[in-house]
Amino acid sequence: MVIHFKGETMLGVRLDNELESRLSALAERTHRSKSYHAKEALTRYIEQEEAKEQADTESLARWEAYKENGESVSNQSVMNWLDGWGTEQEKSCPEK
Repeated sequence: MVIHFKGETMLGVRLDNELESRLSALAERTHRSKSYHAKEALTRYIEQEEAKEQADTESLARWEAYKENGESVSNQSVMNWLDGWGTEQEKSCPEK
């Protein structure tokens, strides 16, 4: 069920008893509403999923670019770069 009211939308969500009990306890401990915590959880979850989708999109684009031009950075170059992290011999990121 979705209800629109004053520029906001209310969404009905079915929760099992255990999850509802945990949500109620959290709301009571933090003196925040269950709706507040549900909205926060959804916001964080959606941001996380969007970031995963973006990373997947970027990875696929890099793969397609590699298939087209064959440019890559060798494993040894990357390992040498990583070995220098946190030392006085730290190097810049290897390039193609």
